[in-house]
This record gives sequence, structure tokens and C-alpha cells, in this order.
Amino acid sequence: MIKKNKKIKIHFIGIGGIGMSGIAELMYKIGYSIIGSDKKAGENVKRLRDIGIIVNIGHSKKNLQDVNAVVFSSAINQNNPEILEAKKNKIPIVSRADMLGELMKNKKCIAVAGSHGKTTTTSLVGNILESGRLDPTIVNGGIINSFSKNNKFGKGEWMVVEADESDGSFLRLPHQISIITNLDIEHLDYYNSPQNLYYAFEQFIMKLPFYGISIINEDDKNLKKIIKNNRARKIITFSKKNKIANIFIEKISFEKEYTKFKLKFNISINNIKGSHTYKIKAIGIHNVLNATASIIAGLLSGVKNNYIKTALRNYIGVKRRFTYLGRVNLSSIYDDYAHHPTEIAATLQGAKQINKNIIVVFQPHRYSRTKILFNDFISILSKINKLYLLDTYSAGETKINGYESNDLYINLKKKNKKIFYVGKNNLNNIIYKETTKKNIIIFMGAGSISSMASNFIKIDE
Repeated sequence: MIKKNKKIKIHFIGIGGIGMSGIAELMYKIGYSIIGSDKKAGENVKRLRDIGIIVNIGHSKKNLQDVNAVVFSSAINQNNPEILEAKKNKIPIVSRADMLGELMKNKKCIAVAGSHGKTTTTSLVGNILESGRLDPTIVNGGIINSFSKNNKFGKGEWMVVEADESDGSFLRLPHQISIITNLDIEHLDYYNSPQNLYYAFEQFIMKLPFYGISIINEDDKNLKKIIKNNRARKIITFSKKNKIANIFIEKISFEKEYTKFKLKFNISINNIKGSHTYKIKAIGIHNVLNATASIIAGLLSGVKNNYIKTALRNYIGVKRRFTYLGRVNLSSIYDDYAHHPTEIAATLQGAKQINKNIIVVFQPHRYSRTKILFNDFISILSKINKLYLLDTYSAGETKINGYESNDLYINLKKKNKKIFYVGKNNLNNIIYKETTKKNIIIFMGAGSISSMASNFIKIDE
């Protein structure tokens, strides 16, 4: 098969993206001839080049010589010169989601969806199946620390995939088991209304085969509606509120960097029933929920309970999910991807297990998100001990008057005097003064703030 694949040359437009790079690397390992292009050379491009994939910087029709197919993501404009050249020469053009879907057809698949926590949950499920010696294939939306990349090519029958709902592409992924972590009102630029978003998740469940199973967080108010409407597919629910959920979470306790919890199995899953205690090397109740979904998926896949417990105890996380970068003077520095009020609240709740003296450097992400969730941002950000607010990372969006960082700052200042609006050029000097005390300093956001965190940690070098 690998020899056969070598004859097929596939070009990835925007190959440096986190989703595209993972699929490109996976297909390269399966044996396809892979090339790609991107605007700039980042960490993912370097990783791909290191394994032998040719990546051109800049988009040009010259990049499409002798290719059999072109793959693009939703971030690529249809006026891209490589897209236009492919159309002109009748080269098949395939979306990232459809290419991922093709790969999934050859495996038994677990698809992880939800507004928050899906990257962590995907990595947890992958680690559990790996610990259970099932040698899974994994495609994730973030760097899995245990693999130092966002994908893994396995020879086993199972594949674990992060399913992206932002553009509806998760509806094109074939799978036998799904996990839905939670459902917030997001991505209305694509869905236009909450009702359309709800309907997409209902369809996601219906895309399961008749023998498929969906694992759903019953504590989420929006998912409750979807569970209630479902009549055609099997659902396993988990909850820390409802004692009669299929899986009930109880007795949560914290031990430094670990979280301990007990699951009461009100149904039998592969002969596991009654109460069982687990311990995950991660902090926060949100990670207990992620772990519970992962445990259920692991059991359904045939992993023994003792292997699951080992995987959770040894879990080392995903890059940019409350990642410890090191110390500067007396303060501990963390990098975190949280950019939605729900995610921010979860990160803060977990951080308080370690130290209640928390300072946040926050970079808002997208004007449209700020507009839709403006009041929610004010509510959660105003509760932070001390907040340094940066300019919004636009992600290519045009500014929306009334919903810029300065507008957040004006409203936040009315509720909390320890909120400051700063520019990135003098950020290091300002934050360095905070390191004279035993603080947790979290660089938070989905834009360029991660590189700011990396630069800050080197300040004493």
C-alpha cells in the first residue's frame, strides 16, 4: 500500500496550520508524496521539513507541478493562486475535513467535539488507547506533549480525531463513537443563529451508525436539550450533579498537580460497574469532566481499567493548556489558550488550586467574539485579581466599533481598579515588576500572546 501511495503527490495549501500539518504528516507516514506551502515558516513547518516534507514559503501556481490533488483548509481564500491554478488544470481540490474523513474510513473512529476541552479530551483518549496497547492513530488540534506533535500514526484499528464544529466540517467525519464535551454559543459567523448551531450537533449525533454511541456531558444546559431531543442513537451521559446519570462523578479532591475523583457506573461498560477511583495529573473540575468522557471512550474501545488509571496518572497534557513555562524571580509563568469566558473561568478555577495570587495577561481574540460575548467577558475578567489587557488579536477581522480592547477596559475599570490596558512593546518591563512576589502569571489567549509568553520567560537569560 505504501509503495502504491508513493505515486500519489498531494499539495497542502497552508500546510503550517495546526490541523493541516497533522493530516499532512499522517499521510506522509502512510506513504503519500506530500508537499505544501504557507505564508511563513513556523514551528509546524520546521517539524514537517525535518521529516522530509518539502514546504515552500509563499503561495504560487509554480508550487503545483505534477500534483495529483490539492488540499485546503477553511482559512484559505478561494482566490488563492494555487486554488485558481488547480481549478484551471482540473486538479482535484479537497477540503481538509474531507481528506481527514477519507483517512477515517479505514479505521474505527472516536470523534471528539464540543466548544471547549476537545483538544485535551482527544489527547486523553489517545493516551488511554496508547496505554492500553491499541496503537491508535491520533489527529489533534494541539501539540500532545507526550508525542511532541499533534498527530500519531498507529497500526491499530482505532483512530482518535478532534472534530472541528467551527465551520460545520465535523459533520463530514465518519465515526463509531463520539464525545461532546459541552456546547456554548460560538461560531455564529458561520451558523448565524444558536438554533442552527444546536441543529448541527443534533446532526453530529445522527451521523453515528445505528450501533454507534455518543458520550455527552449532561451538566451542560445546551447539551441537555439535545439529549432530550434524541430518540434514534444510544447516548451515555456523565454528570457531577445528577446521581442517576449513566456515570456519576463524585468525591473530587485536589492534591497539588493531581485531581482525584470517583466514578459511579450506573450502567455496565465492558463489565465495569459500581464505583471506581481515578487520579489525573491535571488540575480543575473541567479536566475531571474531560477525563470522565475519555474513560468511557477507553472502556468502549476495550481498554482495561488498570491501563486507563495508569494513563491518567501519567498524563502530561497538551501544549498551551495551562502549560508551565518556568519561573521568573518568585513567580510561576504559565501559557494558556483560553479565549472564551467559559475557558477563562475553567483555567482560573484550576489555577487557584495552586496559588490564589493570580495575575493574567489577556489578549482578546476576534472582534466578533468580543461583541457576541461582551457581557460575559466583563463578568469573568472583572473577577481576576490583577489583569493586564492587550490589544485584540484580529485574526483577519475588521475592527468593530464599541467592541475593541479599550471598550472592554473602560467597562472593566468600573468593576475592578486592578485592571490595566498595556501595549505589547512595554509589556515585559511591566510584568517583570510583578515577579518579585509568589504569583502565578498566566499569558492567556488564542493569538500571538503565546510568543509573548515565550519571550518573557527568557527575560533573565
